[in-house]
Amino acid sequence: KRIDTLAMVRDVVELCATGFEGATSGLGSIRDFAAEVRASDGWARLVELLDYENDMAKVDVRMQVGADGRVRSFTIVELQENEDNRFYASPLSRLLTRFTMFWRGYRLEGGEMVSRWLDLVFQGVSHYLPPLMQLLGHMEIYLAMLAFRDDCTQKGLEVCFAELSEDGPRRMQGLFNPLLFDQGVIPIPCDLDLVDEGSLTVITGPNSGGKTRLLQSLGLSQLLAQSGFYVPAARAEMPLASGMFVSLIDEARADQKEGRLGTELLRIRRLFETARGGALVLLDELCSGTNPSEGEEIFYLVLTLLGELGPEAFITTHFLEFARRLAEEDRPHGVRFLQVELDEDQHPTYGFTRGVATTSLAAQTAARLGVTREELLALVRRNRR
Repeated sequence: KRIDTLAMVRDVVELCATGFEGATSGLGSIRDFAAEVRASDGWARLVELLDYENDMAKVDVRMQVGADGRVRSFTIVELQENEDNRFYASPLSRLLTRFTMFWRGYRLEGGEMVSRWLDLVFQGVSHYLPPLMQLLGHMEIYLAMLAFRDDCTQKGLEVCFAELSEDGPRRMQGLFNPLLFDQGVIPIPCDLDLVDEGSLTVITGPNSGGKTRLLQSLGLSQLLAQSGFYVPAARAEMPLASGMFVSLIDEARADQKEGRLGTELLRIRRLFETARGGALVLLDELCSGTNPSEGEEIFYLVLTLLGELGPEAFITTHFLEFARRLAEEDRPHGVRFLQVELDEDQHPTYGFTRGVATTSLAAQTAARLGVTREELLALVRRNRR
């Protein structure tokens, strides 16, 4: 097993040295690491030991077979040992070594000598193994991203490397949410072109229209882009973010100290404690856990203070009347408004256009989920029988 482990180390180092030979990016450091390993004395011993283990000697034989298929004679024609290897010892040397050890009272078996050789070779390369194992862990990330790209291509979706700038616009073509893959759903891409001034975006639209999925897509894209990975979009331009704060609606937990509104207010507090100018802030259904009048007041407070803080913020809400009043102001606090795009039948296209939604289409959502008077009444009558 130790021989197999050494052979695996050799193969990995050889692949690192040759596989990134022309790399000019940070992956070139893998090639440099492999070159350093290959130049060491420990590496030379490892290669020669594996060569000796694989090619100790070559034997040419002549075999005579009779008509009945039995071997009549078996003759060794030539025996050529690997004399150029540092681990080679002549037959006379091996005999003298055994005799000397026996004369001195040592009883060493052949397996013990081989074990000693292996220990010496391991000692020569052991200090390279921890960074090599760490490198393999890092490579798993790149392999996972390549698998992600291939998976998207098979589903007819495009990915790209984002163009990042300090204060550039946010333009995204074919943006999609890869989290939908786990649900067996192929996401519908959308486009965003946010080039006008303003760092705050309020998003309105019907339930199940894609607002929360959009926030998830934006957060994942920012994280992947700034990590140097593929972005789930056909083309992406985005500003660099100094940090990211995400508040999505979670299911209630038994160990929560506060209710839904209290938990959300604590998140708002944490937002202003940690966020800095230039950060990316994603807030889903801000202040939806209280009555509209009080929720709108807190919403307006958060919006105003975010305008002073200066992050890029995307906020979804069902306070449609409140959003409409804000939109009627003259560029209030640098706010832009997006709404879920609807088709001719008032069904979401999962795209987004400028403006404020006029309805949340709650009745349509209820009908889709079977929550209508007729269907509920039928259930009541069935249960009363």
